[in-house]
Amino acid sequence: MGKQTRSLLIKLLGSALILFILFRLIDFDKAEFVEILKQMNLKYYLLSLFGVVIVLAIKSFRWQQIIKNEGYTYSPKKAFGAYLASFTIGIITPGRIGEIARLYYLREDCDISFLVSFRTIVTDRIFDIGVLFMLAIAGLFYYSGIIPDQVYLAVLAGISIFFVGLFMADFVLKNLRKKERLSQNQIILFVHESIKQAIDRRALKLWAITLAAYLAFYAALALIFKAVSIDLRIIDIALIFSVVGLVTILPISWAGFGTREVSLVYLLAFYYIPAETAITFSLLQFTAFFLWGSLIGLIFWFAMPISLKQIKEDSRLLKQLVSRKKKTD
Repeated sequence: MGKQTRSLLIKLLGSALILFILFRLIDFDKAEFVEILKQMNLKYYLLSLFGVVIVLAIKSFRWQQIIKNEGYTYSPKKAFGAYLASFTIGIITPGRIGEIARLYYLREDCDISFLVSFRTIVTDRIFDIGVLFMLAIAGLFYYSGIIPDQVYLAVLAGISIFFVGLFMADFVLKNLRKKERLSQNQIILFVHESIKQAIDRRALKLWAITLAAYLAFYAALALIFKAVSIDLRIIDIALIFSVVGLVTILPISWAGFGTREVSLVYLLAFYYIPAETAITFSLLQFTAFFLWGSLIGLIFWFAMPISLKQIKEDSRLLKQLVSRKKKTD
């Protein structure tokens, strides 16, 4: 049994165990669950299906701008296709190698080095991880009672903590690069150059694009909530799903199954939303964004074929490169 297959099986078992414990702990009413599905507002739900395409389109434009900032030309159309295709590849393969697929598409169309192309992907992820951590910190402050009843103050605290951390990282890396022994260290150089695009003069445009992407994401989630007769403010949806996103990063389940349901049941209870509705919403959200999104991405993958074998090989080469750098340093 290969390492990736073993990892997938462990995650599937993790999801099954978490869901088993969840349903043992809550008083889940199957009849109520079925009734919620029957009464679902299909109009709102169908509208939410446009969300994944809009969100990925905006994010692909951000990535295209990052590539442009690196001094290379890559068309928004190709960036969109690569983003959609890699989204599907990332879902159907273990280890989230979909990001490597984007690297492959970019290098196929641009005369760009492996390291610079990979840096565009890391920089792109910094913006997503930034939003996740800003709002997840805000959510932890808000739901834990550290900053109760002041949701916008909690958000301000989360944003402040993240950017203070980002500028501190930039300061530390800048000083490390001044040391003769570390001035040519490729890992320090790589990380520093990736972070710089999130805080230099070009960053405002990239953060504005990121804000637009997440507003579209939260709006689509609001439509799914409306489909099950729940009205929540965008700010509440943002906090809930940032905490959920932080929890689902944990490598203990497949595609976030189990960890997503547990966190949603817990967080939506703050809004007096029953477990049956929370789990119904979770399944609808998974279908709208992951299953539906992966089907659309599959079309782009067929239109822009790429070998999974090649992607896995690139992934292994990248891991070897990082490992070799660590040993030599």
